[in-house]
Amino acid sequence: MDRILTYDAMKENLNNSDMDEDLKGYWLHRHNQRLKQWCDELKERLNNYEPLFNDLDTRRSVSPSFNYQEHNLKGEIWKEFPLDKDYTVSNLGRIKYKGVIQKQKDDKVQYVTLADASLRKDYIYDFVAYTFLGKKEGDGMHVHHITNDGYYNTEENLVLLTKDEHSYIHGFEVG
Repeated sequence: MDRILTYDAMKENLNNSDMDEDLKGYWLHRHNQRLKQWCDELKERLNNYEPLFNDLDTRRSVSPSFNYQEHNLKGEIWKEFPLDKDYTVSNLGRIKYKGVIQKQKDDKVQYVTLADASLRKDYIYDFVAYTFLGKKEGDGMHVHHITNDGYYNTEENLVLLTKDEHSYIHGFEVG
């Protein structure tokens, strides 16, 4: 199922229309029902995924993020990072700074950052989300790993969710 408008976005769209108030209420109610159904389907789909491998060393070894070969990996696409033109980001979660592929490290909570402390402190999943998923600064969207594997930061393994959707998927309030 494709991304559905948030409740607030739909409310704003309806408020900007010249539809009568009863009809606006009806469509907002219908949208809310569809949004809940979308969240239920998304939660069911995402909760069926598990990390590709359970032990951390194997998970690190298969993640493209930890591959420092200079040549492109199969299916790899590079784009300029929209928040800083010195960085380019791969759809497979690899990062170049001024044209050089950067080593990545586990930040001890099973998410990945750049190893060089003098570079940006963003999580690798944020680099990919801003570059390939259209995330914007201050948009309030959360990045969720579909496989629940924070080492696997490919474009296909990430989805943007609202805070409420992300909390709903995990079954607890996320920050």
